[in-house]
Amino acid sequence: MIIKTLTASALTACCALAPPAAFSQSEPLQITNLSPLASLRAIPAQRSVDTARGLSWAASATLSNHFTMENEGEELLLLDGQTDALTLSFRYGLPQQWDVEVTVPWRHHSGGDTDNLISSWHRFFGLPDGNRDGYPTDALHYQLSQSEHDRHLLRSVSGLGDIHVAVSRPLLAIDGGQLGISAGVKTASGQASDWLGSGATDIYALLRFSGQQLGGWPLWWHGQMGGTRAGDSDLLGPRQRRSLWFAGLAAEWRFTPRWSALMQYDGHSALLDGALEALDEPAGMLSMAVRWRPTAHWMIDAGFSEDVVVESAPDITFLLNVRYVP
Repeated sequence: MIIKTLTASALTACCALAPPAAFSQSEPLQITNLSPLASLRAIPAQRSVDTARGLSWAASATLSNHFTMENEGEELLLLDGQTDALTLSFRYGLPQQWDVEVTVPWRHHSGGDTDNLISSWHRFFGLPDGNRDGYPTDALHYQLSQSEHDRHLLRSVSGLGDIHVAVSRPLLAIDGGQLGISAGVKTASGQASDWLGSGATDIYALLRFSGQQLGGWPLWWHGQMGGTRAGDSDLLGPRQRRSLWFAGLAAEWRFTPRWSALMQYDGHSALLDGALEALDEPAGMLSMAVRWRPTAHWMIDAGFSEDVVVESAPDITFLLNVRYVP
């Protein structure tokens, strides 16, 4: 329903077409690790260094299927369910090339209805299924247990997640691109008992790069690297890591003025100490999408993400992004 509504709204607003020469803006995919625990931390989505005066906005609808089961001594991690998310991002350009961005996430955790689809996908391509067949289909069960710490979610929940506020600015122009800086805060607006937020405030800072391939190739690059100082989350327990790093790299290949192919990698450091590899090792996810520009001011992306570092991110995330740039 969310994806159909976004598509219809974007197509209605984009009825006037622009000449091909007007299509110059490039942005990475608006996607983050939506694993039920990783999504609690302030790990910002990639974006371009460019800032523009006025108001721009983006809406991202995602569906993420999870299955992770680890049991090591006194430690247990079970993530079996589906997360549907709608993320709205509003960016306003200020004088001196600064901009401020507010990101508002809404999330719904449930058993979902994609388990059979994912199992069939794994069988068709000969991929490991992680013993999915041993657990109920389309059921919700999130649980993190370590010594003297046990948190679980067994019922469907919906609500506001943790809101992010960030400021950004280009810093230095280089051949074919530019470097930028950004700093932000993640608030504790989501309900921690429903796994919608961490219950703590995080702060982060990072460097970004955006540029176009020299030599006239229709290829745009984006990258970021930064760190987060996370607040103390009761949901993540006593072994949580509060100093985190994150990094990402994205590429957009413009094969016509209106159509592009995108590939993007996002990674971050481990969330916890302990014996659970899904949380004690760095995470990595690969995203691929196609982009359509119906006008010079609108971008529509459709694609998916996979956990290339197995069990560190959702098994698969389907995404639809709509962006308006003034």
